[in-house]
Amino acid sequence: METLIVKIKKQNKAAFTKELLKSFDFLEVTAGNNKQQPNGISVKRKSALKKGFKELQLAEAGKLKVKPASRLLKELKNA
Repeated sequence: METLIVKIKKQNKAAFTKELLKSFDFLEVTAGNNKQQPNGISVKRKSALKKGFKELQLAEAGKLKVKPASRLLKELKNA
């Protein structure tokens, strides 16, 4: 089975589009959540991961100042 994502640009056309898609017997229509991706990762979490990886790349390239892990752990222990 293949999954396609359909984004409806005009809210007033959403009901019509859903009904139209349901009329095709070879399609399975599932109402989606705008905040959830097909693989189960939320948009917010995906964005945070992307940001984290970008910061990691910058740190490895020496373009972002970071704390040593030992210092971070010490601060967390004392907090």
